[in-house]
Amino acid sequence: MSDYWKQQALLQREQYLDDLKSFLSINSIEDMTTAKEGKPFGEGVAAALETMLARGELDGFQTKNLDGYAGTIEFGDGEEEIGVLVHIDVVTVGEGWTTPPFEPNIRDGRIYARGAIDDKGPAMAAYYALKLVKDSGLPLTKRVRMIIGTDEESGWLCMKHFAQHDRIPPIGFSPDSSFPMTHAEKGQINPTLTIPAMEPIERNGAWQLASFVSGDQGNSVPEKAVALVRLDFQARQEIVLSQLAEEWEMFLNENHTTGRMELIGLGQLQFTLAGKPAHGMAPFQGVNAGTLLATFLRLYPFGGSCSSFLTMLADVLHEDYFAHHLHMACEDEVSGKLTVNAGILRYDSCEGGTVRLNIRYPATVSCEEYVEKLKQRTAELGWTISALRTSKSHYVPKDHPVIQTLSQVYEEHTGEPATLLSSGGATYAKIMPYGVAFGPLFPGKESMAHLTDEYAEIDDLLRAMTIYAHAIYELAK
Repeated sequence: MSDYWKQQALLQREQYLDDLKSFLSINSIEDMTTAKEGKPFGEGVAAALETMLARGELDGFQTKNLDGYAGTIEFGDGEEEIGVLVHIDVVTVGEGWTTPPFEPNIRDGRIYARGAIDDKGPAMAAYYALKLVKDSGLPLTKRVRMIIGTDEESGWLCMKHFAQHDRIPPIGFSPDSSFPMTHAEKGQINPTLTIPAMEPIERNGAWQLASFVSGDQGNSVPEKAVALVRLDFQARQEIVLSQLAEEWEMFLNENHTTGRMELIGLGQLQFTLAGKPAHGMAPFQGVNAGTLLATFLRLYPFGGSCSSFLTMLADVLHEDYFAHHLHMACEDEVSGKLTVNAGILRYDSCEGGTVRLNIRYPATVSCEEYVEKLKQRTAELGWTISALRTSKSHYVPKDHPVIQTLSQVYEEHTGEPATLLSSGGATYAKIMPYGVAFGPLFPGKESMAHLTDEYAEIDDLLRAMTIYAHAIYELAK
């Protein structure tokens, strides 16, 4: 049966790429400045959802738009349902792209664009898989539903809305991870920590942090940090600047990074530092520009709340990927160690400091226990938790029929064993009681999700489409 699906997928190659290029050209970053009724996450996200639903309607599927929060594309009869859950929103783009992130570019067998691998490319591949199964005319006993989310990269409000107004299929998959399949996903604790602005007791000679900005996505490692510092030169400006410039260059060299120090006004210095972006589920793969810059600044005589802010970043969070300093370190055999990413870092001399963390805890530990540990440690450090979001972990036993079926399909197409994986990432698979994340990234391939020059390999997307079609058929027949 695998040869049949391969042949059908190859026949769709050019049409799939045409549709994918058009789809990727839509800037579907959440934009609340353009949000309104029916477009809760902004114009771009709404346009991407409408594009997918229009494609489905054109191809003869039943479609539904749930107030702009989510959509469905479905076919078949039967009381039982199979779910294929995708998302069409993307993360922010950052800097340094070789080609514009919303002008898809094909070169060397790859398609470059924001969303190419996370998750628009796989979403369109899964849609075409649905189309292949529907057009085959093969008999099915279950209904197949593609559920399209629009807020996966932020708050998952789309799925909360969907669950309130529609039904969640009991089994299925989400094409938003790696092959063979991910059956265990860590849960998440997403706190916002704050500290109020407070002047130092003695300001004479003290440095002041006017502002600090790093990161714009909680689940990504910040790739840039900018700090504005005010200082009292006390008639020694040239000497101070010369010494500071020397120390700054030494810091940059020791940390193998780049940055700038600029005098932008009387007694005002601006520091800009480059980091290395990475997905928040694996912060150790990146370099956090914000916490790194704090390790430099905290060596100087800051006072008040800005000193507390820099100490939090430099001494508690910097390179402590497994939360030892937060007293939260733990691990399990199923999904590994708890991780923490400091994704959004802000300080304002009038407002105080804000730190947004993305903590991913092992699949088999108690969320409540580790939230309590966080609260205790935060209080000890003199900070307040002003907001807190959590999401549950997810685990499907290896002997469940959905895992057995998808394993057989994967092994038939690849000739490789379907080793079960765990992930620090959160996918829509966890919304289904027996959902798994299934591809699209093949073993040994680099994931460019959330990174500059994001790309997907075209042949791998077509290969995934083939596997998805076969999997949908086997689950629904």
